[in-house]
Amino acid sequence: MRKHTTFGLAVALLSGVFANTTLFNNDKLVQLGTVTLKITQVSPGITTQIIYGSTLNVKAGEYVLNPTTAPRNWAFCVDLDHVVQLNQTYTYELWLAYGRVGALLNLRDSFLTGSDLNKKGAGFQIALWEIAHDHALGNADNLNGGAFRYTADATVAAYASSLLSATSGQADYYYFLRSTNGAQNLAMVPEPASLIALTAGFVGLIARRHRK
Repeated sequence: MRKHTTFGLAVALLSGVFANTTLFNNDKLVQLGTVTLKITQVSPGITTQIIYGSTLNVKAGEYVLNPTTAPRNWAFCVDLDHVVQLNQTYTYELWLAYGRVGALLNLRDSFLTGSDLNKKGAGFQIALWEIAHDHALGNADNLNGGAFRYTADATVAAYASSLLSATSGQADYYYFLRSTNGAQNLAMVPEPASLIALTAGFVGLIARRHRK
């Protein structure tokens, strides 16, 4: 999440379209509805430096949510092209998606444990930005090159690299939260019970369309 020069958390690039259209179009399955939420803080995480178009100071970590209607109270950013502010209400399309982002998000509970949580949280976000901004374009995992780069903290980079290695060639289900008003797109992992129901319904829908 980018740090605003005066307040808030992000500085948008000059872009007239939603970010990560490649990721969204590759991963989307079915729209489930809309949700509203507020981002209350970024924790665990740290303020660090990334390279994305230019060198930027960002708050990298897990977004803690006050989910008015969102299914989870945490999410991660998959969009470095738009702005979010703390404690402001945002509305999102909620999509069931399937891709490498889901494989990473499913490591969240086992990874964000023990000590060094702030750098682990940053490493998790760095890995997700690499997937969203390079892997989605067909680029190889490389924190030193491509559209997104990160070299500021060796420990954070090592955590991110370990997560990228663990998810290479993997995919799983996740929720893609697509902003309806130009805010950052987010991602979170579905709860197991709701995922089972959604997957069963989606498979049934595909089967009915196939029979027709």
